[in-house]
Amino acid sequence: MISAPKTIYNYHMVFRIIPLAAVVFLAGAVITPAQVLFRYNHSAGDKWHLNVIVDEEVFIDGVSSSRSEILNKIAVEILEGGGDSGTIWNHYDIAEKDIDTGVYKWSGEYEVSYDRNVDGLLSEIPDSSPVPAVRNVPVFPAEALFPGDRWSGEGREVFNLGPTFGIPETLLIDFPVDYQYRGTEVLDGSSFEVLEVVYGYRWIPDPLDPVHLRIISSDWFPIEVEGVFEQVLWWDAGKGRNYAVDGIFTYTYTMSDGSSFTFRGTSAGRAVYADPMDKDALVREIEDLDRPDLRAEVTDDGVMVSLDDINFFPDQAVMLPGQKNKLEHIAGILSRYPDRDILITGHTAMVNPRNDGQLLSEQRAETVARYFIESGVRPDTQVMTRGMGHTQPIGDNSTEEGRRRNRRVEITILEN
Repeated sequence: MISAPKTIYNYHMVFRIIPLAAVVFLAGAVITPAQVLFRYNHSAGDKWHLNVIVDEEVFIDGVSSSRSEILNKIAVEILEGGGDSGTIWNHYDIAEKDIDTGVYKWSGEYEVSYDRNVDGLLSEIPDSSPVPAVRNVPVFPAEALFPGDRWSGEGREVFNLGPTFGIPETLLIDFPVDYQYRGTEVLDGSSFEVLEVVYGYRWIPDPLDPVHLRIISSDWFPIEVEGVFEQVLWWDAGKGRNYAVDGIFTYTYTMSDGSSFTFRGTSAGRAVYADPMDKDALVREIEDLDRPDLRAEVTDDGVMVSLDDINFFPDQAVMLPGQKNKLEHIAGILSRYPDRDILITGHTAMVNPRNDGQLLSEQRAETVARYFIESGVRPDTQVMTRGMGHTQPIGDNSTEEGRRRNRRVEITILEN
């Protein structure tokens, strides 16, 4: 008997640039309806990011098996574009919430670039790319729309079968999509155009398709995939892009041995806009604290603050008394940049070559993250942790001074 996949959440779900969501109407004040022409806008240099939370339950043969909460942060940049069609770059950071600490722990990253026209059709993206997992949703008609108008299009799901089922293939499923323009509503204090999006599909392998043939030649493979998805999308007409999506999803894999895996849950996504970061000014602000245990430097991701020699009890993730005072200085800086997400990375010194320190570095990063969350400096959705063990030394592990430098926690204030 082939064992169930080790992955406790559906890897496919975290790759949605538009998170799957359901028709769950949030409270909104209806404004006088007007005709709207929906068009994507692509202006070179525009940057923002999307925070998407997926709350998912997994059922094996109809019995609940696990539940997980995944945070998906998607950085977006328009590489080329003069307002109409454009080239887009996405960077995905995925983290799963630790049920014991309540902290989102980094689990993977991906990036991709592709073209998109004003209607929403994607191109110049390999079929083998796992991101974005949902393509050509939404796609808009050429004519302007009144509230209540409906239209249809065709979308595509891209399933990377490797992480969950161990099958080194990418499955593409095309499906019809139904849309309705609901009208203008207020969300988070601003007015948006609201769309309802519904689609579903049933896939069975086609023995004449070379990819399908490779899938069904595996020892254990899906013989059917069914999905039902509904979503409400808040469209920012001024910016020409999605602002928010909320809702639910359900889909089921039926496997060749008769077992079934159902993924069911909700998702909620919001766009986050922030002014360009003056990285050099932020570095000077940290340097002005004149603390020898704090270092700051500009990175591609933002500004990294390194806290050297933060002391924990031996082989534990519990800080020694007085260590939280070191974090207070950084907390003061972070409080002045509330819109910026932060990545907290733990590092250890190499004392025992047979122990890479990976778990301990993760746990210590989580300890620092909990301090910022519990102190109200950041909500949990703006904090992600990662452990690097002793793989990135900045000092000589053969000396005490070098090991002291290597035992550090880095807080990166992210630009996008």
